[in-house]
This record gives sequence, C-alpha cells and structure tokens, in this order.
Amino acid sequence: MTGLLLKHLAYFGPERKPAALAFSPGLNVICGASETGKSFVVESIDFMLGQQNPVRDIPERDGYDRARLVIESAGWPPLTLDRSIEGGHFRAYEEVVTDGVPTTEPKNLRWQHSAARQDTLSFALLGRAGLTSKVVRKSTTDTRSLSFRDLVRLCVVTEEEIQRRGSPLLSGQFTTATAEYAAFKLLLTGTDDSALVSVKETTGRRDHEAGKIELLNQMIEELQADLDEAGADEAELNAQMERLEGSIKDRNAALTGVQKALDSLLERRGVAASELRNRRARVVEIDELLGRFNLLDSHYETDLNRLKAIHESGSLFVHLEQKPCPLCGALPGDQHLDADCEGNTADVVQAADAEMSKINRLRRELEETVVSLKTEREQVEGSLTEYRTEYSSCEKELTEIATPAVSTERASYNQLISERADVRTTLDKIGRLKRLIDQRSELEAVDSDSNGGPSATRTLVSKSVLEEFAKTVERILEEWHFPNATRVFFDESKRDFQIAGKDRGSTGKGLRAITHAAVTIGLMEFCREHSLPHPGFVVLDSPLLAYWKPEGAEDDLRGTDLKEMFYRYLLGMNRENQVIIVENEHPPDFVSRDAHVTVFTKNPHQGRYGFFPLRG
Repeated sequence: MTGLLLKHLAYFGPERKPAALAFSPGLNVICGASETGKSFVVESIDFMLGQQNPVRDIPERDGYDRARLVIESAGWPPLTLDRSIEGGHFRAYEEVVTDGVPTTEPKNLRWQHSAARQDTLSFALLGRAGLTSKVVRKSTTDTRSLSFRDLVRLCVVTEEEIQRRGSPLLSGQFTTATAEYAAFKLLLTGTDDSALVSVKETTGRRDHEAGKIELLNQMIEELQADLDEAGADEAELNAQMERLEGSIKDRNAALTGVQKALDSLLERRGVAASELRNRRARVVEIDELLGRFNLLDSHYETDLNRLKAIHESGSLFVHLEQKPCPLCGALPGDQHLDADCEGNTADVVQAADAEMSKINRLRRELEETVVSLKTEREQVEGSLTEYRTEYSSCEKELTEIATPAVSTERASYNQLISERADVRTTLDKIGRLKRLIDQRSELEAVDSDSNGGPSATRTLVSKSVLEEFAKTVERILEEWHFPNATRVFFDESKRDFQIAGKDRGSTGKGLRAITHAAVTIGLMEFCREHSLPHPGFVVLDSPLLAYWKPEGAEDDLRGTDLKEMFYRYLLGMNRENQVIIVENEHPPDFVSRDAHVTVFTKNPHQGRYGFFPLRG
C-alpha cells in the first residue's frame, strides 16, 4: 500500500539541545497544557511538507536554525528532510537520521513544485504516495500538474482551519477553489483531469474571460449559499422593510415625546440645583457679613467706653478745686480762665459727647442692618427646603420614570434600526447576486458567440461516489456517537456536507471541528478501502474543541461519550493509517495502552515540559 509514514520531527541549533518528537504507525496523541508547542508541531509538519512561509516565531524557538522531518514509505528508501527555519529549499538524505550527522550525500530538493523538474520535494513525495504525473483542473478551460501541496490541506488541518465555517475540502480562496476540488476528486475517484483538453489562445482573451467567469461563479455560489442559509426571500424582505420604516417612524415620534419630557425634567432639576447653589452661597455671604458687623460693633463698644471715660474725667476736673492744668501744666495762679489753651477741658468733654452721639447713631444703623440680614437669612433658609424638595422630586422622577422610559424607547428604536440595516444588507446581497448573474450571462454569451457554443466545463464527481463517501462519513460519525448523525448528504453546490438536514457550516465551531475531522479521516479510510492513492496520514489540531471550549449549549459535547468513542474508533483503524491528534485534554486512560501518547506538562519538575526543552 502506498503512502507516507511520519517518523520523526526535530529542531536543531548551535549550542541548543535538540527538540525532537517521534511518531508511530497508527494513532499518535499529543496533549497537555496550553503554550507548550502543540500547535507549533502541526505547523512544523506543514512547513516541512513544503509550506512556503517560515515557521512561526515563538520565544522557545530562539537559537534553533533548522528543522528535520523523517519519512518512511513502503518500497521506498527512507527520506530525511532538513530545512532552514526561514524556509527555502530542502536537503534530503535517503536514510533515517533522527540525531547527529547524516552519512549519505545530500540531495537538494526545491520547495516549489514544477511539472518539468524532478528535483522537487513535491515530486519525491508524490512518488511515494503513488500520485506522480497527475493532472488537475485549475480553471474551467485549463489544467496543471498535481502538486503535493494540493494534498497537504486534505490531511494536515490546523486549529484555525478545523473550526472554519467553509468546506473542509476548500481553503476559501476563489482563485484556488477549482484546483482544490479537483484534488479531492482525484483522491476520491483515482481519476485526474488529464483527459480535459487545455485550450489556450495566443491573444489570451479567452483565458481572461474564462477567469472572469470562474471568479463570478465562485462569488455567485458563495453569495447564494449565504442567502440560502439565511432563508432570504426578496418579496418578504421588501414587505418587512416597509413595515420597519413605518415602525421606525412611529417609534421616532414616541422617542421624541419622551425625550422632550426628559429635557423638561432636566431643565426643572437644573433650575432647582441653581437656586440651591445661589441660596446656599447667599447664606454663607450673610454669615460672613454678620461676623464682620459683630466685630465692628465691638469696636464701637470699645470707642464708647473710651469716650465715656474722657467725658467723666473732664467733668470732674471742671468742678474740683483749682490745680495745675492737666493739659498745659499752668499753675492755678497763672491760669487764664477767660482764654482758651490748646486743650480746653470743657471743649474736650463737649467733643467727646459729640463723638459718642455719632457712634450711638452708627450703632443703631448697624443694628438695623444686622436685623435686616438675619431676617433675609431666615427667608433664604426657608426657601432652601422648597428647592430641595423640588430637586429630590425631579431626581426621583428621572430615576424611576423618565430615564427608563427614554432608555426603553431608545433601545426599541435602535433595535428597529439594526433590523432595518440587516434587511437592507440582505437586499443589497440579492441585488449584488442579480448583477453578478447578469455579468456572468453577458460573458458566457460573448464566449459562446465567439466559439460557436460554451467552452467551459466544471469538475464533476459521480453522484454514486459522493453518496458512498457521504455514507462513510455518516458511519464514522455514528460510531463516534455524534448527536443526530443521520442523513449525511454531500451538497455539490456548496461542496460541503449536510447532517440531519442542517448545513455543517451553520453549527458551532466545536461541532464543525469534529465533523471536519470525520471528513478528513473518512477520506483516508475511503481511499484505503477502495485501494486508491492517499498520503496515508492525517494530522488534526483540536478536533475535540467542543469538549473544552464550546460556543454554547448546542455546541457542548461534555457529558457525552463521543470523546471515548472517537479514540476507540481511531485505535480500531488499520495501523497503515497514521493519525496524529493534537489536543488540550488528555485522552482516556485506555488510549495509552495501544497508542503513542506524548504529554506536555508545562511543569519543570514532572514529565516533558513542552516540545522545546526548558532552558535552565
């Protein structure tokens, strides 16, 4: 039986301990903690099978400069492939070299496929898979030679790819869809497209037109699939759009009304808040003035006491016996009572009386002002209660009535707007689909007129073969105890499967992952059962996603025995079929007895830390 057996994957670097992983025939399981290099192993296998892009740059890879993959094939010499981690061509040795230096002379293999060259990796691997010199269709009117990269995507499935909504058979790229489906047909039937006559004109006009038609076909198929999945009907959508426009108009009027009520309430609350601020500020201002006036009154009191003392002492001086003048010092005999000195006592007393009268008048005025301020303060304090009540009432109404009402109306309005946008988007898709169909019709008419009839053909697979393959997938899902694994049907228009009347791509990503795995394994099994060529191995990253990362209740397989039955089925397969499973969760205990299980612990003190050795 033809096919490849992956034996050993390793990375090497100067002054670095090799990072190596061995594989066995039959079932291999790589499991354990996240961020330990499990998905990196899958990417590295893809890289060593001819992927153009360099391997992913991760910190653990620092210091390693080349990767190695050892492959064995029945009836062929072993093949050890070395490649720089930056990509490029391969060094190939026809011996098994897991570590150390090869003993045979290397042969350089180009990474890029070429039908005219035999020194390519693709040629070497296609020969071992029994698929040399095969031809696949690349467009409706042209063919090319089969590349091993056409087959890799049907047997090496990354975590991102396994949960994708599109067909497991296609990458989702319009420009490669024809060749990808032709490669699937080749494996499924053993028949290539060499019988197709490749038509090329020197002007290139027909190739250009055919390319346009093919691109339009792909766009139409994808757009039609989206519309079919959504159950879109143009008449219903137009009626729905009309209803939505009326509802939006009514809801907008209602929203305007509640918004006006809210604005009015906010204005009332703002007025109350402003009045509260102003009155509180006035109370503070009055308190400051009263404090100053109390200080002024105490100054008046001090001045009056001083003037009273002057008045009393001056009065006593006038009525007592004659003594030296207290102001000018004149002796009684020298005093001139009929003349004034600079400090006539009687005048001083009279001036003191006048000043006291003035101060008393000012004190009365000050007292009146204080009384007026206190009266105003009481009035302001009284009005504060009124505005506090008004503010609290507005706040309560805002919280309990107005704001929720506006939020409800706005949410309802936004929901209608969103629904209208969805309907408009779907109607735009319908309009775009019509335009694409019209463009295709015009191009096909021109192509038919210029050649006397249609020249394009499309890849067709026998319906009986497709039905038999669908039965194989159905049997696998049933043996895995997949829920509702009945009536598995291959939809040629979408090039994907329906399970129990539901499109595979419309399920959750966990269910998409397990059904993608069933299709990939089913294709290998189908080829083995019918003695058809196949690479002979399958690498799946996270097929049991629904067990540890479900999207929702319908996507959750926890609590079922699918995981156990999945592994029991793989253990029961022919050991010529090599299956490599990469998972976060450990397999059931019975798997370790008959399968090659590698556990990455992410624990430096227990087992193997990860794919790359832990640095000290």
